[in-house]
Amino acid sequence: MIGRITLIWVALAAGVATGLFQLKYEVQALERKLGRINQAILADQQAIHVLKAEWALLNQPGELIKRAAENLELRPIAAMQIGQVADVPARRDTTALAELPAAPPAAAATLKGPPLSVANPMIASARPRQ
Repeated sequence: MIGRITLIWVALAAGVATGLFQLKYEVQALERKLGRINQAILADQQAIHVLKAEWALLNQPGELIKRAAENLELRPIAAMQIGQVADVPARRDTTALAELPAAPPAAAATLKGPPLSVANPMIASARPRQ
């Protein structure tokens, strides 16, 4: 009987030792992976820092003017491109709109009928103040 119990304990100890060794190697693999990820993060942060510095350099007014002159081929405005106010066409004839009869304001106040429907059900369900 003692031999069986000893054998069970030895088997249990061997199982625990095997599990601990396996866990140790998994943890080491995860630590290596974490180290690679941290190095990648640092490299990305340095790249972002360099890109921000380049953006600040390219965003300076003098640099923008230089790049616009190189790429957009802009030229100063010539005096002949500027028009005069007399060259602007006249407005359309608005007398046709002025001849339309205007609705008297008193007529709108005397209209009776059902209240206007409201698309929002929350507003439609609200009772008016008395």
